[in-house]
Amino acid sequence: MKKSYIRIISFLLLSVMLFSAFLTSCSDPSDKNNDSTPSTGDKTEQSSEDKWQIPEGEYSIPKEPGHNQVTFYWSHPGVIENCDIWIWWDGKEGSGNTMYPCDYGAKVVVNVPEDIEQIGFIVRTNCSEPGGSSWGEATKDATSEDRFAVIEGEETFIYLKSGDAAQYTSTDGGKTLTMIKKFTLAGMTDFHKIQYNISPKTAITSYKQVKVYEGDRELTILDISNMGKEVTSGTIEVEETLDISKNYRVVIEGYGEKAVVPTNIFDSEYFVENFTYDGNDLGAIINGENTTFKVWAPTASRVVLNLFATGHEGEAYQSVDMVKGERGVWSYTAKCGHGTYYTYTVTTSVGTQEAVDPYAKAAGLNGNRGMVVDLSRTNPSDWGADFSTGIETYSDAVIWEVHVRDFSNKIASSQYKGKYLAFTERGLVNEFGQSVGVDYLVNLGITHVHLLPVYDYATVDEANPDSQFNWGYDPKNYNVPEGSYSTNPYDGEVRIKEYKQMVQALHAAGLGVVMDVVYNHTYDANSSFNKIVPYYYYRYTATGANSSASGCGNDTASERYMFSKFMVDSVSYWAKEYDLDGFRFDLMGLHDLATMQKVENAVHKINPEAIIYGEGWTMGSTIDGSPMANQSQISKIEPLEGAVGGIAVFNDVIRDGLKGSVFTAISKGYISGNGKGSFPSVLFGIKGGIGTGMSWTVQDAMVVNYMSAHDNNTLWDKLLLSNGDNTVEERLAMNRLGATLMMISKGTVFFQADEEILRTKDGDENSYKSSDAINNINWSVLKEGTNEYEMMLYYRELIRVRKTYDIFRTLNTAVYANTSLEEGRVAITLDDHVGNKALIVSNPTGNAMTYTLSGNWNMIVNGNSVMATPETCEGTITIPAYSAVILINDNCLNG
Repeated sequence: MKKSYIRIISFLLLSVMLFSAFLTSCSDPSDKNNDSTPSTGDKTEQSSEDKWQIPEGEYSIPKEPGHNQVTFYWSHPGVIENCDIWIWWDGKEGSGNTMYPCDYGAKVVVNVPEDIEQIGFIVRTNCSEPGGSSWGEATKDATSEDRFAVIEGEETFIYLKSGDAAQYTSTDGGKTLTMIKKFTLAGMTDFHKIQYNISPKTAITSYKQVKVYEGDRELTILDISNMGKEVTSGTIEVEETLDISKNYRVVIEGYGEKAVVPTNIFDSEYFVENFTYDGNDLGAIINGENTTFKVWAPTASRVVLNLFATGHEGEAYQSVDMVKGERGVWSYTAKCGHGTYYTYTVTTSVGTQEAVDPYAKAAGLNGNRGMVVDLSRTNPSDWGADFSTGIETYSDAVIWEVHVRDFSNKIASSQYKGKYLAFTERGLVNEFGQSVGVDYLVNLGITHVHLLPVYDYATVDEANPDSQFNWGYDPKNYNVPEGSYSTNPYDGEVRIKEYKQMVQALHAAGLGVVMDVVYNHTYDANSSFNKIVPYYYYRYTATGANSSASGCGNDTASERYMFSKFMVDSVSYWAKEYDLDGFRFDLMGLHDLATMQKVENAVHKINPEAIIYGEGWTMGSTIDGSPMANQSQISKIEPLEGAVGGIAVFNDVIRDGLKGSVFTAISKGYISGNGKGSFPSVLFGIKGGIGTGMSWTVQDAMVVNYMSAHDNNTLWDKLLLSNGDNTVEERLAMNRLGATLMMISKGTVFFQADEEILRTKDGDENSYKSSDAINNINWSVLKEGTNEYEMMLYYRELIRVRKTYDIFRTLNTAVYANTSLEEGRVAITLDDHVGNKALIVSNPTGNAMTYTLSGNWNMIVNGNSVMATPETCEGTITIPAYSAVILINDNCLNG
């Protein structure tokens, strides 16, 4: 009891701090149609009174062990209150970093891991949330391009000037500046041309200023573009035909040298025709007593297969050169089989590196070695039984999103806390005798369990999983289950079998399984993909730096054939081998539309009932300019004949319309005080992604309507932050109103695990690596008479109503809204044109309202309660504050 009281007080203090921070902001935050980027920036808090006063001695932070330190200085013509520096590096999500006053103007100091050689940065002005994760109306200073700073040892000092894209060094605190010269890229663009990128711009006036070498042998240069002009980029044409597997280097006078790496040559007609591979035999395939290993590595000069007895220790018992075949595929057949661990050592233009096979289907501890696996040995008893979710359209689905560890870590009676096998346990109850775990989900009435990433991800030590927490959006091995959820992460077979047991148990309970997939970026840019074929699988800026539209520092290139093929192969493998019922694509808007169309066809060919949906935020661009799978393009996806749908997108319009912007904690939505202004956004969702004045629309209700997900504040936390002056009873009513409108909307219903029991994370809106205490589901709140228990009952009954009456799920239902009522009060009519009608009267105000019905109706939801039995009503009815009533005609009732 005492701990709960302390937590409540702490949360209230946090709410006050967030409100104060908003009041001191220099501009109003602006919502964008994309999710917030996780923030991991180093920050030191100061009070609003002294934040912008120069302190005694300039701002500094201690240098962390195992880190180097980078200091940015920025001079500016005016105030810096609404400015910051957005910083990211490989393996770190981008975030704003607060500027602090100094003699030069302003400064930012960050600690960067020692293995990072350069970091990306953007000086942001006009920030609505300086030092935060929201972009709002922020603008880029000096250049629209991403900028990159090279780390020079333990301490790096970069001087910047407002309106100037150059970087400088100084030995006298910025009084005298020396421009930094950088040679950032030498990229092979075709078989006779190399593109160079340097900074700052300079004029090359003689061929003598540029040299190209293979080893010590100098190549003959035929032409250099932009001769005599001051530029930052140009093309060097050489006489001989370049070999993508050889090592070349370019030397530019005054800028040093750079190894030549394949870049745009990957998009040349010759490369595509001669080096792309259509085979379905990549990876390790067992054939009797032998295993054939195949890996696509067209730019490699040598590939060595390493075989190990275990997945985590000891040296290779055999290392053998693989043989290069057609289309860049290397192969070797070894006398080994199930349980053999392996890696590849690949030599390319960037050096020799050891990598895990991207097509590995099993792995050892922490995914550092692939494992040869006989998948038939991983099947549980009775595996492969037919299962159907029974959905005919996506609108039939009600999805509950959960993290594997969160699900069971606080179930005292579970034998498998935080593991796959917790989903196989039935009959579990909490200390008050209430059903928890899978039995709870069955009673709640959902149709699908959406699992946050369960592929092998990087940031949790599988040998000691309780030492850290992560959502798992940092892929390491895409086709391998995560080992920290297994009872034995050392044995690659165990995690596969236990994953299948989880799916089998959920199917036995009548629940479909959706897998969260993250193909838009990897844990770091030097993933196994990049070690095997450097520069192929990722997008890069004009300067040769990794594109970071994802905010994670290494956007993948789905438009390139072999990564597109990998994505399709991967989801097809999961759908078929693990009998999955759907996929959720993280930052799907970063993938090209053509690849997602292939994904849709492949998945629905395996399982026509599978649900495919993703984040359709508009971001970034493809290498070839092809359209991307964002909200404005997704309606171009053609569902496979016989499929229950195509590809749906998350509907952030109804999300923010109902509760207020996720980027501004105190903003209000339809249910929380902005009824009239927010209703058009709510109606857009009720109509299934159709509305006037919106920037996008969909066909056949291909939207996922939701109020909360793992990102951003939980719904209950958001209501406290935005409506702290309201009573608990009023906020509960707001929650119920939001849930009611969600359940009558066309499209797929989706909600974060335990939204229905008032889930709180104590105001932690980005808990991706926070503690178990913050993230795990608190099953102990389920006790008869508590607010949490009563809200669960309300959600359960709403789900029953939605599943019982087709009018709320039928795609051809017309939606009419009478918005002539005052203060956001509305009457919404649903009509399927075959005699079934429903009427929803919504009151988002703090006062009860009356409404006069035309004819007889049957009430199924009465304000803050769901009727156990429909009640006939006519004449004038009363709708309580912050609530809605739902009525249906006799046809619905008798249908």
